[in-house]
Amino acid sequence: MTESEAPSRRKGGARSRNRPTRRRNRIALALLLAVVAGGFVATHPNVSWREALNPVYWWRRWRQEDLYDPRYALLMHGNRSLPEVALTLDDGPHPESRSSILATLRRYKAPATFFDVGQHIAAHPDLVRLTLADGHVIGNHSQNHNRLVGLSARSLHREINDADQAYCSVTGSHLVYVRPPGMRYDDSILAMLKRMGYVTVGYSASAADYEDDAHPREIVARTVRRLNNGAIILLHDYPSTASALPELLDRIAKLHYRIVSLDEMIAHLPDKVRPQATAFLASQQAEARPR
Repeated sequence: MTESEAPSRRKGGARSRNRPTRRRNRIALALLLAVVAGGFVATHPNVSWREALNPVYWWRRWRQEDLYDPRYALLMHGNRSLPEVALTLDDGPHPESRSSILATLRRYKAPATFFDVGQHIAAHPDLVRLTLADGHVIGNHSQNHNRLVGLSARSLHREINDADQAYCSVTGSHLVYVRPPGMRYDDSILAMLKRMGYVTVGYSASAADYEDDAHPREIVARTVRRLNNGAIILLHDYPSTASALPELLDRIAKLHYRIVSLDEMIAHLPDKVRPQATAFLASQQAEARPR
């Protein structure tokens, strides 16, 4: 071995000895991140493990795009600094439950947004008028409750536009909020909905009240477990939900959350996203009014 070879081999030996240490450090860091992510998921049941471990999620959360994404006019959550929640109810109007739900909301002075299906709007225009007379908002939940993913652009447009036309024939005005059935969508669907003039509304606290065996007590427990500041609550216009609603509203009040409309929730978004959200909403509401 020459003198010039000796230092090189010593360096190589040092590097090989350091490899186990670096590997242990990486494992320790991964375990630490997993523990932190696990703690976050445990206290935020609306966040999945996949999201908690995804750097893109944290980047979007830092930019507050997980609340409102201006690219698509997509509202997913309200301001996390404010103790307020929004009530949304899908799939109606159903004569078996809408009147009871409205009576409960009237008693608690709670606003709500009903994402109604076009064919049900056409079948029960009296329930649409009653809902609006009580000061609530109606949103678009498609004409036939078909999943939008996989539809051609023409079919997708018709599925949304027919529901709007059904609403317009009853009220003389147009819909501004939309929720895709099953919240199944992709970027192209969101882009088209925005071009059609809609704010797409997601949810962060699902009651899973669409299940056939959903019991009112379970509906309340599941919803309350998922509540946090700025939560958008997903319920359905079903009899089991109508039965659960009084207890749910009592629990929300005891937890000191204020129930706000979607308009208010958008107006209360953080500074980073509020100007674009309120400007788009205002422009579409102006277009939606009867002329």
